[in-house]
Amino acid sequence: MMTAVKTMSIERDDLASQNLIEIDEPETAQEEFMRLGREIREWRKNEGLPEEDPMTMEEIVAICKEVRAEMYAEEQAQKMAAYR
Repeated sequence: MMTAVKTMSIERDDLASQNLIEIDEPETAQEEFMRLGREIREWRKNEGLPEEDPMTMEEIVAICKEVRAEMYAEEQAQKMAAYR
């Protein structure tokens, strides 16, 4: 007995093999980041907002360090609260 999921999967693969549909491969984190950046720039343009200068690697690293430090501090606070 073939389930609906198997049937749909087979049909999808058959359609793809005949070039009737295109099956997208999952995005990598970098591809998703780049796509979201393009979408945001397009949205800002459509809204008439000024373009922002792209962040430098140093700015990105600084933000990541700050967020990680906050996460670590929260983690430590939770551990200390659990020991009380």
